[in-house]
Amino acid sequence: MTSATKIGAAPPVSSPLNLMKWIEENRHLLKPPVGNKYLYRGDDFFVMIVGGPNARNDFHITNSEEFFYQIKGDITVRTREGDRIVDHRVREGEVFFVPGGVPHSPQRGPGTLGMVVERTRPPEDLEHLVFYCEKCGALVHDIEFACRDIVTHFRDTMEAFWKDDNARKCKKCGTKVEKPVPKDA
Repeated sequence: MTSATKIGAAPPVSSPLNLMKWIEENRHLLKPPVGNKYLYRGDDFFVMIVGGPNARNDFHITNSEEFFYQIKGDITVRTREGDRIVDHRVREGEVFFVPGGVPHSPQRGPGTLGMVVERTRPPEDLEHLVFYCEKCGALVHDIEFACRDIVTHFRDTMEAFWKDDNARKCKKCGTKVEKPVPKDA
């Protein structure tokens, strides 16, 4: 028996919380571009609540799986599979799994609510925010980074990309990736 498993050595257990009450108290923080806030942050995994609308035209890639549970409304999770984009409709009450290494882009309309569970990244893990040209489909920019705080780091990385005219320009056809606006219903 290790010291962590000895009686009395384990960390304290938190009390249950009312999820819908938590959402209502924190809904004002669920803003574009991503609309996420930590519900729980642990050593092994974290849980986020994500509200719509969002404003994303990136594809996220990480080495680990992601679990989506759609609490309210329907969303579309776009995946990049080879050279094609596949739209997966996730309806209210459904769950969806994204394997590690799959580029994906959740698209959330107004009033939607979801829960996303992800693995806490070890310091050596890098992930990507990838932008493709909407005109020709070519890779425009791949931002590789060690994400320490998915709530602030994603937002800040996206905002920096959208402000960089050189990074946003497709090398193949010259089209610029525009900053998206929040999704309509």
